Amino acid sequence: MMYNMKDDYSDIMEHPLHEPDPDRHPRMERSARAAQFASFAALTGFEEVIERTGEEVFNSVINETVFEDIEDI
Repeated sequence: MMYNMKDDYSDIMEHPLHEPDPDRHPRMERSARAAQFASFAALTGFEEVIERTGEEVFNSVINETVFEDIEDI
């Protein structure tokens, strides 16, 4: 059975669109509205954490190597 949108919503198709009261709910400025939908850094600080972890691992490996070399002496 094929439905037509006009048939499905015929009871509300002629109703006026709801517009909020501009005094109580003023329209948002375009710049503020655009900022809501702008991309954001979801992983803020992620690169710093990766870099710090890499340094810790590197230092740990260096320390292990140094201690192994000392034990061999």
